[in-house]
Amino acid sequence: MSSITMPEASAPRGLLTFKAIKQQDEDRIRYVGTIPAFDLIDKGFVEPVASVGLAPEVLEVAFKNGPIQRKTNPQHVQAIVDYIVQQAEAGKPFTFNSIVLYSTTLLEFEGTSYGFDMAGEARASEAMSVGEGLHRICAWGVATGLATIRGVKRPEMSDRARRRIEQASIPVIVIEEPDLGRQKTDFHTLNLQKPLSTTVLHLTDETVLSDITRRVISDVKLFQDRIDLNNASVGARSDKLIAFAQLRFIVASYLLGKKTRSKKQIEEDVESLAKTRDPRSELREVFTLIATNLGGLDRLHRNRVTSSGAFVRQLRAETLLSSSALWRALTVALHDAKEAGVDPKTAIERLKAAGVSWERTSKFFVGTLVDRDTAKLLSSRESIDAAADKLLSVMIEPTP
Repeated sequence: MSSITMPEASAPRGLLTFKAIKQQDEDRIRYVGTIPAFDLIDKGFVEPVASVGLAPEVLEVAFKNGPIQRKTNPQHVQAIVDYIVQQAEAGKPFTFNSIVLYSTTLLEFEGTSYGFDMAGEARASEAMSVGEGLHRICAWGVATGLATIRGVKRPEMSDRARRRIEQASIPVIVIEEPDLGRQKTDFHTLNLQKPLSTTVLHLTDETVLSDITRRVISDVKLFQDRIDLNNASVGARSDKLIAFAQLRFIVASYLLGKKTRSKKQIEEDVESLAKTRDPRSELREVFTLIATNLGGLDRLHRNRVTSSGAFVRQLRAETLLSSSALWRALTVALHDAKEAGVDPKTAIERLKAAGVSWERTSKFFVGTLVDRDTAKLLSSRESIDAAADKLLSVMIEPTP
């Protein structure tokens, strides 16, 4: 096994004083409070350095009573840095979970008792390790100009934003723990918790695209109560048609066509488009046209089914109409048809006139969305683009 050399932590400068609530949790003491990010890093109480991660070599760190960390992702750190600067420039509050710090030495504390807890002032004199939140610590280090992380760039910012970042305080939980072997157990337990799905992240963000998608659900009867708002995709037994994250991409596909390779570019392009025109009524019209003209979707749209969930599962088993790949191919084709001068209503009428079948056994989609050999549904970008091109050829060339 190859070895790694862990940098020796330098002694911090002075004391780190912060307001906190002191709590006894069985045989542990923890402090819940806020600490100025600049002081925490500038005085050397934590080191914003990249982690080697959970490679086999990191076991040596655990044996030496060192902290366990996942491998640092520069892209993740960059995203946090960009967020910090963005919020500072916009004069908006920072929203972060608490960073968990471990101190192998006891903190000094002066405060007043309130039942089992005490509120007051804590003072640390020795360096601490980061148990949870290393990416955030690295990001604050870069944002304040106190650290450099390979692959991460400090954005240009105004003097006002720089001062705000340097004066910002961050929520922390400081745990007194002489045995950092227990920190390893804490790390494992924390990461057993299920991360937020892309659907939940998008559903709760403030991007223009997410706002437009939420409005589409409200405006189109087909989607009401039939969009999964918790998971990134829908399973075979789900009573939902598609997931919010999938619908969001489908909306972007209609608005932008095939220009959906970069997440950041998608959001910027949709925001730019929304400044020139409100796409809400157009999207309502397009998705209503789809809902009332394609296969069994019309029955769902008009609520003419005994059991919505059973009907959705039947659609999923027998057709392509609950496949996000099909929806993306269709919306890309409708976008391109519109660019070519064919309105959505005419485009869909031409699909119906040509007898395009949406069944899973449809020969129309073999070689694009349906594998020639296995008949399995395909969802790669290449498959979706090929299906979109085939649909487009029908939309722009009416059946004789």
